[in-house]
Amino acid sequence: MICSSSAAPDGSAWQRMTRLIVALSLACLPTSGWSQSASQREDRIKAALVFKLVKFVDWPAAAMAGRDPVQICSLGESHVAEALAAIDGKPIRDRLAQFRKITTLTVNEVRGCHVLYIPASAREASGSVSAVLRGKNVLTIGDAPDFARRGGMIGLIQSENKLSFEINLRVARESSLEPGAPLLELATVIE
Repeated sequence: MICSSSAAPDGSAWQRMTRLIVALSLACLPTSGWSQSASQREDRIKAALVFKLVKFVDWPAAAMAGRDPVQICSLGESHVAEALAAIDGKPIRDRLAQFRKITTLTVNEVRGCHVLYIPASAREASGSVSAVLRGKNVLTIGDAPDFARRGGMIGLIQSENKLSFEINLRVARESSLEPGAPLLELATVIE
């Protein structure tokens, strides 16, 4: 359940994390026909990682009404946002994902979002993330350099053909979000 408050790893959490690692490894393999560029593969991998990370974060029960979908939003235009659109209707634990693109970082635009992906191209907007989302239960994920160190919750880091992530645990917990133990073990944790 996405609203669970338990962060302790159990067998199923470890199995899901193992599947995440395998899925990301497979996503790195060349596709048939070699028609995709390296940057297109990277964008698909980032989108897959965003989708998988959400499965390991717990929201407070009040943030998730009934069986409502998990709204995954993306700020502005980006190739990762295009790849994220493919997750619309896919299951996330006991809910379905719903993708929505937003154009500006305002309280009205972000209303209803559980996850907000902020691409590096929206770097100027990422500075106002904490002001707009303060006290809201919105998981912020971005790929700008030092995203997590500048107040985002999860920063995707590309280095030497590897994609890793940082988690700003203090910021996540200030928004009453709890990254699960499997994520914390794989991430660089910033407190």
